Amino acid sequence: MTLLAGILALINGMRGLFSDSFIALGLDSSFTRYTFCGVLVVFFGIVATAGGISAMRGKNFTLALVGAVMGMLGSGLLGFFLGLGALVVFALSSEDLSS
Repeated sequence: MTLLAGILALINGMRGLFSDSFIALGLDSSFTRYTFCGVLVVFFGIVATAGGISAMRGKNFTLALVGAVMGMLGSGLLGFFLGLGALVVFALSSEDLSS
């Protein structure tokens, strides 16, 4: 679930960075709030994807938790529920993942 939320966050951030309204305004050369938000959401997506991969491998519990939270923040409503579900699953299976 965290991996899917991370992928959705990456798509959401890229869509924000390269949206038609953003390019049509001619703001592609300056650093605006749209650029900042797009970069922030892409960062959330990268961390969530890394957390999802870490959870699938069963390696790092902390990275999996941080990835689930970042997936909640960057993916919209569907990603929020995916990240929340991942947090519940991680809480129930915390002994399975090593820290």
